[in-house]
Amino acid sequence: MTTVRDSGPSADQVEVVSNRRGLPTWMPMAVFGLLMVMVVRQSARPLSDPDSFWHLRLGEQIWSARSVGTPDWSTADDRSWVLTQWLPEVVAARFEAWLGLPGVAWLFGASLLVLVVAVYFMCRQRAGLLASAFATGLAVVAMGAGLSPRPHMVTYVLLATTLAAWLRTVDDLRPRWWLLPLSWLWACCHGMWFTGPLVGLLVILGLRLDQRVSDRDLVRLAVIPLGSVFLAALTPVGPKLLGAPFAVGGISAYITEWQPPSFRTIGPAAAMLILALVVLTWSRTQRRVPWTNLLLLLMATGWTLLAVRTVTLGAIIAAPLLAGAIQTWLHRRAEPRASWEKPFVLGAAAVCLVGLALVVSQVSEEPARVPSGLDPQLSAMAAGTPVLNDYATGGWLRWAHPGLDPLIDGLTEAYSLDELRDYGTAMAVGAGWEDIVGSSRAEYALLKESSPLASALEDRLSWVVLGADEGFVLLSAPDASSGA
Repeated sequence: MTTVRDSGPSADQVEVVSNRRGLPTWMPMAVFGLLMVMVVRQSARPLSDPDSFWHLRLGEQIWSARSVGTPDWSTADDRSWVLTQWLPEVVAARFEAWLGLPGVAWLFGASLLVLVVAVYFMCRQRAGLLASAFATGLAVVAMGAGLSPRPHMVTYVLLATTLAAWLRTVDDLRPRWWLLPLSWLWACCHGMWFTGPLVGLLVILGLRLDQRVSDRDLVRLAVIPLGSVFLAALTPVGPKLLGAPFAVGGISAYITEWQPPSFRTIGPAAAMLILALVVLTWSRTQRRVPWTNLLLLLMATGWTLLAVRTVTLGAIIAAPLLAGAIQTWLHRRAEPRASWEKPFVLGAAAVCLVGLALVVSQVSEEPARVPSGLDPQLSAMAAGTPVLNDYATGGWLRWAHPGLDPLIDGLTEAYSLDELRDYGTAMAVGAGWEDIVGSSRAEYALLKESSPLASALEDRLSWVVLGADEGFVLLSAPDASSGA
């Protein structure tokens, strides 16, 4: 077998073209420290993501039942769905039970910092301080729209961890067996656990095309991604977890984050800039670009183009490629990792988390952008009361008023296509909307004041306004009981 050394731009493979001194070491580290402060500020605010609340409600139900069986979610169709994110949901619910919403905000801030640090150290395997800090910063901008207090943060962190491990395998051809239990844990946390095995298979294919591994080594390395899929079937959810990623296919048209990204927005635009910089750099180099790098770039491009939600995956995968490309621009060898570098990064992260704990206790006690001012009227409704609600309030109703029965929430996997179509028709006041409202059995509605349905209910069906808050209006049918 002919062994060809990977000629990618790793930290110890960058050709020294110039002996010029670079920036002082403290400067890129100071910039990276500032980046961590800016990132943690994103979580130092009231909880406002609509989906965060139903995740908390699910976590509470799973914890109370001590089971990952499908909990009662009161949908008209009772569509079968799988708990793919149960572990972080339980963890977040426990934080909320112990520390309130500030605890959830702090947990989100911690996951953001872990992600940024993981991406930085992954880039550091391929480049020096300056290039790694720059690539991490641009990747954070690209990921911006996908960073919210939900279980998908686990996927982002573990994707960066897994990719870093496979990049080390590219350098030394050694299997990282600890990826097997990590994949099992990942499969307990989020439905996109399969991205880890996909990265592994892609790297193995690249090594084979680069003629760097024998048949025996190929089989040995392939045990990790294939074994990861097998272990995913052994989580508490069982083998049905393997089919869960396909469940979203039929309803993706009704989920905003699964729509194609707009490259006129800053996140996707930054991701495309990363890809363009990598391609431009490789096109001007005299070296052969390894297949492993080419395949990773192809995967990053695919995720970036697929959907709003997957832009973050593309940015994570492309980040070390960008770092390596930037290092070639600097015409000098990447600095070896100093003994103080890791303690500095981890210490700065710890300081940020302490500061975050102090801030969230003051600013995150109450949720934002939800009609909390209507709590008295909602609390007065009888248990099991159906509520015709705006999509953005469904998760909050599940969490703040668990006795009520909202028509819809962000857990779209629990709803059939017919339910989603009918909901869209009613909200747009389309043909047959009166029948849909009647079949919902709802005598109360919580909608945006400016929505067509709110106006139609009041003007055409004589529903009565009970109150308004945060841009939402609470209405009751003319014959509704006066309990609210």
